[in-house]
Amino acid sequence: MSRLEFVRKLYNGRNCYSDHMSDEEIKLIHLSSGVESIIREMIKKDKLVFITGNPGDGKTFIIKALSNEISEKSAYVETDLNNVKDYSPVVSHIIQCYEEKKPAVIAVNEYPFIQLCKEIKHHSQKVYVEIMESKKNAIAYSTSQALTNRVAVVDLNDRNLLGTDYGIMTSLINRIIELLKEDEVVDRCLKRNIQAMSQDNVRDQIASIFQLAAAECEHFAMRDILGAVAFMFTSCTMDESEGVPYYTAIFEGTNDLLLSVQQYDPIYLTSPEIDEQLWNGEIKEGWLLDAPIKFPKEFTDVEEAVECFKSIKRQYYFENRDGKKLLELQPEEVFNCLNIFTNFESQKRKIKEGLIQSINKLFLPSLDDRKQLHIWTTHRYDMSQEATVAISSRTVDSSELEIFMPRPADWLKGLEYVPDHIILRPKGKETPELIMDLDFLRTLDAVENGYPTGMLAPQYEQAAAMFLQKLFDNGLSEPNDDGEVLIASRTKGYKMNIYIQNGKYEFEEES
Repeated sequence: MSRLEFVRKLYNGRNCYSDHMSDEEIKLIHLSSGVESIIREMIKKDKLVFITGNPGDGKTFIIKALSNEISEKSAYVETDLNNVKDYSPVVSHIIQCYEEKKPAVIAVNEYPFIQLCKEIKHHSQKVYVEIMESKKNAIAYSTSQALTNRVAVVDLNDRNLLGTDYGIMTSLINRIIELLKEDEVVDRCLKRNIQAMSQDNVRDQIASIFQLAAAECEHFAMRDILGAVAFMFTSCTMDESEGVPYYTAIFEGTNDLLLSVQQYDPIYLTSPEIDEQLWNGEIKEGWLLDAPIKFPKEFTDVEEAVECFKSIKRQYYFENRDGKKLLELQPEEVFNCLNIFTNFESQKRKIKEGLIQSINKLFLPSLDDRKQLHIWTTHRYDMSQEATVAISSRTVDSSELEIFMPRPADWLKGLEYVPDHIILRPKGKETPELIMDLDFLRTLDAVENGYPTGMLAPQYEQAAAMFLQKLFDNGLSEPNDDGEVLIASRTKGYKMNIYIQNGKYEFEEES
């Protein structure tokens, strides 16, 4: 098998599973990861390591990459439980390793892992409890619990290899270039793909696209990443997409990762000035390789002109020094969410107060209070209709609330992890808590930017209302000063303040 054929089959082929690779082939595409270092240390410490995840996550790949360490420690290894009908022998080996303080590495997909744990529970409650504790404590919010027992569960579902700090995409592109160099003469388009992706600017733009997909926190297996990069390079050599350059292929693949990337296709980014110049062929400078030679204005057929424009705009995005101007036009809410997670520790107070303000705006869009989380009550007879009035007579001071972002436990330091939610809860308490995932955070960002609450998905308002009610039920709120009651007209965006003074009601209306 030529190296070109090997790389080509990484996309939706058997080659993307390490079970079907020789040791030599694994070395061709092996890139070290944080997980390997973690498991290597666990083996040295004679731990029982369970590597869980989905098919294609790289479990068997990791074990093969650590074969030397495994041999040196004579560790018990199980690489595939999918075809095992009777877990009893495996369980016996695991318990024996535990009792004799010998290392073991067991790679197992999610469902078989659940079944295996049930079997272990029947034979050793102690081992079962340690497995559950390790799995539960793998992701921490405040203080991380040390791994004091002998069992470690490394869930590859928690791994996100496409985060901004990991450089996996750039490293993988460089590795594929090395593999394909000797075959670049086979195809003119392949040679150009290699030339383009050897450019730092092009690699950076490609990485930025995949990092946007990673920001969705959807889990992509190593199989998906390998397949995506392989397809970018080699789709031009396939019969069904012959001659298609990488900057088009990246948005036309059908594996899970490439399908997710399609939403960030630069053809959806509108810049009237740049679009007009690209249409007319007026951008002559800044091209890293050859500039386009045909332009949409030259076509009389509309469909041909549109296809030409798509190609040129994608090429501009990746291969022009000013292409990053289009990157800045990607959806603002994506970058806002990224900023929350990347600046969490340094701007925790600012982020918390911003979230409090946005939650208040879910109930009264004109309210800009960042210091007090208002306890809102709404009522409706028809749940299909938006509640038009919200009432608040109590608040929780922002200083009495704290936010947490998940992170790997200390013993998983080095795991490629991208947080996908934030928790808001009372200071020093575990409950109640409001879990804000990416969609929730983007909803709050939309509210902050004036998006009508009536047009938003109702589940986030409902989740916030339940959290506020629990704060009240637990006695964690205080009455407003002077017995103030806020009556908010949500449809008209104003509120009325009611005060009780000297046994009388006083009204004050604010727009």
